[in-house]
Amino acid sequence: MSIEEISFNLISLGGESFSVMMEALDYSEKGDIKKQQELMNEAEKLMNKAHNFQTKLLTNEAQGNKNEINVLLIHAQDTLMNTILAATLIKKMCRMNERLLKLEGEE
Repeated sequence: MSIEEISFNLISLGGESFSVMMEALDYSEKGDIKKQQELMNEAEKLMNKAHNFQTKLLTNEAQGNKNEINVLLIHAQDTLMNTILAATLIKKMCRMNERLLKLEGEE
């Protein structure tokens, strides 16, 4: 698989994962925790697929084959990194929303 194909997979899967997580956060804010969890699971699967493409790059490099570094690959890596960071924050935000819903229900 070429660097360009791997890059496009990283961008596509990472971007789709991010979009699904944002949708999950919307459901979390509405109090639909079941739908939020379904979407977060879907986003996690997409992010894992992207990560597998990244692992191919790392494996190739570890085997002594130099990867061609270009702006497309840099953008792809940046997209995945931001998605992984967003996942950490969105998960926390969803848990906060769950706690807030429980507190509102106790009033």
